[in-house]
Amino acid sequence: MRRRFAMRQWTTQRKGASLIDVAVGAAVLSLVLIPAMQLMGKSTSLVSDMTVKEALLFEAERAIQMQMIELCDVGVFDLASSPGDRPVTDNHSKQYRTRTRLIRDPQIANLLTIHCVAYQDANANGRLDADELEQTLQTQWCRPS
Repeated sequence: MRRRFAMRQWTTQRKGASLIDVAVGAAVLSLVLIPAMQLMGKSTSLVSDMTVKEALLFEAERAIQMQMIELCDVGVFDLASSPGDRPVTDNHSKQYRTRTRLIRDPQIANLLTIHCVAYQDANANGRLDADELEQTLQTQWCRPS
């Protein structure tokens, strides 16, 4: 039995990319990747700001709650004055401060408005600057009987 071997045709297949393919690929990547990287950087800073704002809300709420506890005493309520600016003492790694004001209601004698601003004192100068993150909370508290 005789076997016949057919002549194979050899085709050349490219095993790499041409220079044009590489240039087009680089252009497409730069059109997609560069804006995506910029968005990722903005996203990271937004997440960081949200984390700080959440912590500031917690500190403002805590300052208001502490003020409300102090105002439960009738003598303290009658002589209440704004405690002013205070550093947050429980968090030594961040420069958080709270500013609490007590505002007497002009129409209702036994009502106080507690206004609290918590802020990140980034430059450690002890006052709120325009570029620093802040959160504000406000509530009202009546005189205990």
